[in-house]
Amino acid sequence: MRRLTMYISEHPVLSFYIICFALTWTLFLPILLSKNDLFELVAVLGIFGGPGVATILVARGSGTEPVDERHPPFWPVFIGAWIVCTAIFLAYQRMSNPLPNLIAYAIFALLGIIPAFLLASAWSGPTGVRRALHALPHPTGHPAWYLLALALPLIVQIASLWLSNVLGWGLLSEPSPPSEPVQLTGEVLVVFLYTFVFAGGINEEIGWTGLALPRLLMRVNPLVATVVVWGLWMMWHVPFHLAGYFDLSLHVLIGSFFGRFLMTWLFVRSSGGILTAMLLHSSVNVTSQFFPLTYASLPVWAVAAALVILGDKMWRKLPLGNATMYAGSADAQRGIAFLHGPQGYEVDS
Repeated sequence: MRRLTMYISEHPVLSFYIICFALTWTLFLPILLSKNDLFELVAVLGIFGGPGVATILVARGSGTEPVDERHPPFWPVFIGAWIVCTAIFLAYQRMSNPLPNLIAYAIFALLGIIPAFLLASAWSGPTGVRRALHALPHPTGHPAWYLLALALPLIVQIASLWLSNVLGWGLLSEPSPPSEPVQLTGEVLVVFLYTFVFAGGINEEIGWTGLALPRLLMRVNPLVATVVVWGLWMMWHVPFHLAGYFDLSLHVLIGSFFGRFLMTWLFVRSSGGILTAMLLHSSVNVTSQFFPLTYASLPVWAVAAALVILGDKMWRKLPLGNATMYAGSADAQRGIAFLHGPQGYEVDS
């Protein structure tokens, strides 16, 4: 066990992906063989818990000194988060598919344990976890970056609709949202909260952006790190695609590729703000459910990605102190000093 712990500590990124894929793909295997309600529930556990649980397991042994002695006790935070997460899940289910009986309520309440555990661990968990995910309960950087993460998908959709009309291109999808403003606002809010907690936000980005990205940035430039995170992110979705729960179409692959660069850019610009990726990921998913998808959306995403790549020279490696800061204290014990404050993508002199 000690040798395994040492290996995980020395190879956190590789260990994270091995554990993440093993958890998710193993839990998804039954539903690939035979679809039924029980297997579907097991598969959901893989979606909700794979990246997050892998993150906790890898990060928990990476620190020896507390981040903040004033952190609240674990269990009150966990119970409060569980109540909130369960309420979000039930609200979403009632909006899309009315729950049949009390057993369904109980099962869905149990599913809220997973994101509640992740949130409580980031806030009040083991030292290594709090260090690695410190920017989740304590957002870093200027609030404008978080507002931009929320608004960017909407801006892209509006721009792509305008460009599509100018060029006379058609639509890839045409959702039919409620026309009544109050109902529309309520649905958007519920879908966003559900997506943020269960379907792309906390459950995924706590691993892709919270653990893998900053540690990759310590070794390679943001351009390479982003491509690696994107490729493994898409590979993680393969069982969902095979089971019919996710469409790994060419449009999704290309769009997610461009979007990943914007996540990296926002992460660095916000001094390691994990929450920016969670907000952007969730906003992309929600916007696509309420706005028409056009053939012009990919070109607009491509332009946005090109602007951040060229503008911030993402082919240049981050200063080591910055990359270490974004990674929490995972490598602090190896003698790498912290440098405070963002320095962009300049080469360390």
